[in-house]
Amino acid sequence: MPYPNELIYSTIARAGLYQGLISPKQLLDTVFNDRKVTATLDLPSHLHKISHHLAATGRYSVDELIYKHTLFPIYAPFVTEDKRQRAIQMMGTVSQGAVHLMLGVAASRIQKNNHYRYCPKCMEQQQQKYGECFWQRDWYFPGLNTCAQHGELVFLNN
Repeated sequence: MPYPNELIYSTIARAGLYQGLISPKQLLDTVFNDRKVTATLDLPSHLHKISHHLAATGRYSVDELIYKHTLFPIYAPFVTEDKRQRAIQMMGTVSQGAVHLMLGVAASRIQKNNHYRYCPKCMEQQQQKYGECFWQRDWYFPGLNTCAQHGELVFLNN
């Protein structure tokens, strides 16, 4: 199950670790029944599959996953209601990058940072509270290279 403010990308990666899956393709098969799904950090698609896996919890509708575990809420206020609804629908199913175009991410002057980044102090707190670490979505806000609580983020080289 996703932790508060955890990116879906991170939740899926943790699921792979729990199941001992070494191959990314095997993880895609297990989670999505599809090896062609593209792992997307900010605005993922195929969220109906994730919601289905979590159905027994009585939580985690596609909308909840989108609003609490992706970067969609950053972009949603700046598009029309029609585009917002279409983006939600595509994130639930298949988007093939169209969500990034529709929400203006691809054309934004603020460059999307694809580097993995983290806050060491937040990770210490995660370890203490949850017994493991995960990728928080607020570490990936475009153009923001700091943790709101602790300061500068550490960037990993890909």
